[in-house]
Amino acid sequence: MEDSQKRANWSGHLGFVLAAAASAVGLGNLWRFPASAATYGGGIFLCIYFLLFLTFGVFMMITEIAIGRATRLSAIKAFSSLNGKWAVTGWLGTLVPILILPYYCVIGGWVTEYFFRYLVSPGLPASEGFFSSFTSNTGEVFMMFAVFTIPAFAFIFAGVKRGIETSNSVLMPMLLALTVGIAAFTVTRPGASEGLKYLLVPNFSCLFVDGSFSFSMLSKIVLAAMGQMFFSLSIAMGILITYGSYMPKKSDITRSSLKIGLIDTLVAVLAGLIIIPPAYTYGGEELARTAGIKLMFVSLPQVFSAMPAGHIVAVAFFALCLFAALTSAVSMAETVVASVCDLTKLSRVSATTLTVGYVAIAAVPSAMSIDFLGKTDFVTNSVLMPVCAFLTCIFVGWVAGTEFIRREATAEGVRFRAYPAYRIVMRYFAPLMILLILAACLGLI
Repeated sequence: MEDSQKRANWSGHLGFVLAAAASAVGLGNLWRFPASAATYGGGIFLCIYFLLFLTFGVFMMITEIAIGRATRLSAIKAFSSLNGKWAVTGWLGTLVPILILPYYCVIGGWVTEYFFRYLVSPGLPASEGFFSSFTSNTGEVFMMFAVFTIPAFAFIFAGVKRGIETSNSVLMPMLLALTVGIAAFTVTRPGASEGLKYLLVPNFSCLFVDGSFSFSMLSKIVLAAMGQMFFSLSIAMGILITYGSYMPKKSDITRSSLKIGLIDTLVAVLAGLIIIPPAYTYGGEELARTAGIKLMFVSLPQVFSAMPAGHIVAVAFFALCLFAALTSAVSMAETVVASVCDLTKLSRVSATTLTVGYVAIAAVPSAMSIDFLGKTDFVTNSVLMPVCAFLTCIFVGWVAGTEFIRREATAEGVRFRAYPAYRIVMRYFAPLMILLILAACLGLI
């Protein structure tokens, strides 16, 4: 904490919100959210997701941002500076982006490949076996990995204000404009009404089995919404703690968290509008429920090939995916670099160079094996993130105390009206829900 006065700062409230929103808005919004919404009741899923976001999601964001701003450190040192016995929580939170960043850059390379392919050979990405052929060509995968990774780290080398903040002030508006534009196009296509109805109108019949209300089905939807929100908001990844450490004291943490989450949710819902209506029209309900890598790189290209003006939509969609992947990769890279700086006292340039070398080496297994990539993704998202979030809740709720967060959130006279609810959620509701998510991910329930 002795170097807190030398730490970089965002230029203002807008810079922080755009940067944090850029970290939250990623490929998970564009492939996981639509598939989860389609699988778990459409409109019902949206309602439950939004309610959970306004409580658990915002409160977790407030917690992590407040820890970062109070300590002026990245996650790897923030927890140990508050209580040395809880240093493991910071290490786990930092381990998540360290593990995710290499394979995320590999996927970013895939997106880059598809974007350029649609520009020069519109029909090729939808052809039979294109994805498997491309991903088995290790040389081409590495080339696209480099094309994606180099600009991501260029922003990190440039610094917090000149690099990350400047890039997000350009990329985020472009991302939002593309999302709105593509969504407006897809929802006005003939036959889109069924997909729109399914996504936006709550259908309570999905909660009934054989004419009786099913608590089990409701529980599945709640856990799915919770898991998606957890994945989408960059919780338990060290990112919000790191970005919070650059946040000026005069900024309102509560309002910032709400704005970040709303931008992230807006993009996720718009992604649903982009994917679900045309998927219903050209592939049926089952295709709309396709999840993960297969949705983006196999199913959607087939949908685009069947759509009128599908080539244009495909180019715009993969440009959108490229921006989303780039902004998220930048936030994870910054978290790793900041952790290296805090831990070793290396200069920013040296820490960034070291991180680039690590990512290039660590990406090799994922570039060569989708199976390895998938297993790493499972460990980070389904095990490490819930464990880290659970420890954070216990630390704040029962060790450091929620009053610590209240003091930081109300610095400079700012109000924290939701504090009574925050205290209850962080002490009781959040730890229980996280344990349920972890159990569900591990197949224990």
